[in-house]
Amino acid sequence: MTRILALVALALIAQPAWAADPLAGTWRTQPGKNGGFGHVEIVPCGGALCGTVIETFDASGQPVAANDLGAVILDGVAPTGGGGYGKGRIINPETGRGYTARLVLRGDALDIGGCVMMICRNAGTWQRVR
Repeated sequence: MTRILALVALALIAQPAWAADPLAGTWRTQPGKNGGFGHVEIVPCGGALCGTVIETFDASGQPVAANDLGAVILDGVAPTGGGGYGKGRIINPETGRGYTARLVLRGDALDIGGCVMMICRNAGTWQRVR
């Protein structure tokens, strides 16, 4: 009986591995063509990770209500090993085009990239906000 109670207690307090994923958190995007940037919150979703634009700012850092506010720009991203993430989609909010995500976590910096067919492109580096 105590063994069953111990297993139940462990199951209740144990969190899925993705709950503590180092990619989860809020990230400041690379500035766009107009100098504005956003904050993207990356959270677990459906066994992977997704990122939503939760705040947008103009080039001077003042909050603005941009068109991409609330947009999901990362979807289905999963760890690929060695600090890398992929398998999901990344959306360029300026164009609305989607790409196969290619991310590399380096401490509080996240190198962002995407691929179409066999052509891959670096899209800059995001910085962790929290």
